[in-house]
Amino acid sequence: MFKRLWEEKIQWVLVGWCGLALLTRPGWVPFGLGVAVWVLLLYFTAPGKFWSLIALLNMDRNKVEAYLRKAVSLQPASPKPYVNLALVTAQKKNWAEAISLLETADQKPGKRLSPVLRNVLAVCYREQGELDQALNIINELLAEGYADGKVYYNLAYTNYKAGRWPEALHAAEKARIFNLNDPDPVLLTAKIYFEQGDFATAKDNYEWCLKRLSWPVETYYWLGRCELELGLIDQACDHLATAVERITSDPELSDVPREEAQKWLDEANRRRPAADTAEPDDSTPEPTGDTDPNRM
Repeated sequence: MFKRLWEEKIQWVLVGWCGLALLTRPGWVPFGLGVAVWVLLLYFTAPGKFWSLIALLNMDRNKVEAYLRKAVSLQPASPKPYVNLALVTAQKKNWAEAISLLETADQKPGKRLSPVLRNVLAVCYREQGELDQALNIINELLAEGYADGKVYYNLAYTNYKAGRWPEALHAAEKARIFNLNDPDPVLLTAKIYFEQGDFATAKDNYEWCLKRLSWPVETYYWLGRCELELGLIDQACDHLATAVERITSDPELSDVPREEAQKWLDEANRRRPAADTAEPDDSTPEPTGDTDPNRM
């Protein structure tokens, strides 16, 4: 416990030295020597913290990860290096490693992970496919009284992946309450309605999102899919064409592969001639020779 406290508070030794130097004005050489002593103290007594600071001061992402791995390899008592590395690996979708790092951090002596980080752990379990474990963490957070938009969105997405549509919709509605302008819960709601075959409601939600997303990519695809199902062929062609263009230029912003979007665009274009050349309805009455233009 003392080692963790020392690793997490050692920067205050430097702050204290700076404050003392400001009051006593010992000169630049003694001040520099004091800073050098603190660096050596940091390196030898809290090497995990030392390499974590080096990582935070670096702009190269690859070097940041390398320095954080160096920090974790020294098995620091503080959970912070483990957490920082877990966030990096989660961004790369290395869910299993992120879970291991966060679990290790949570087992360190002292207080457990913050609710925000426990929700991140639940996201990792969700994306790893361990939905029950994710739900256990989320329900534990809710039972403790910690509830915000991100927790409810995580609950909604986990239930969506588990095929529990009513629970997913209920949680998504609660997530939206925390921020009425947040498009994420609405996008998830639209996806659920699409899966249920309610294409009109899904379309309304996707259109709402288009007006609020700064650079919608995948949304154009799903809106086009809804319109195709509803027989709105021209609109579907336009939106699917936009989806293909944007997914091609920004593939990392979409979970939908370009090939899939192109396949549905081709399908929409295939249906367009049939829609444009549709035969007139035979039920329309033909004009008769008895029609008198002067008769009212």
